[in-house]
Amino acid sequence: MESLKRLADLLALLLDAVITSFFAIILVITILQVVLRYGFNESILFGNELMEGLFIYTTSIGAAVAVRRRQHINISYLVEKLPDALRRISDALVHLLVAFLNGVMIFYSIRWISKVGSNESPVMRVPEWIFQASVPIGCSLVIAYCLVMVFMGIRDDKPSQGDGPC
Repeated sequence: MESLKRLADLLALLLDAVITSFFAIILVITILQVVLRYGFNESILFGNELMEGLFIYTTSIGAAVAVRRRQHINISYLVEKLPDALRRISDALVHLLVAFLNGVMIFYSIRWISKVGSNESPVMRVPEWIFQASVPIGCSLVIAYCLVMVFMGIRDDKPSQGDGPC
């Protein structure tokens, strides 16, 4: 059990590094775009498209990390009033519902990507599926973390951070 928790935390750290590097790239491109546009009346042709794609990935990956750290928004007033056993059941049900909804999103996003993913982005000329894949990737990570949280809740392990079910 401890190894599962350690693996989930390690993956969260790795994903944090990916998110941080994506945000750093976004920052550098933004600064370059501003300097080039206002200083030299030029711009990086693919800058906006790349920033959008990276931001989409940071959002989808960040959602999964937030599930692991129990930092998603929640209204926990009633749940906090429950006895510990019922609170753990409620927590497990919420995580299973979130996992189910993310599974539905994966199903429909794969259908969506199969229909429009072969289109090329207007400027970078890369297939759109490269950016659209962020949806099933992020949702898969959310499902994995939800299942870890359910398993840890059943085993009565304490979460890493946060206080709500998601």
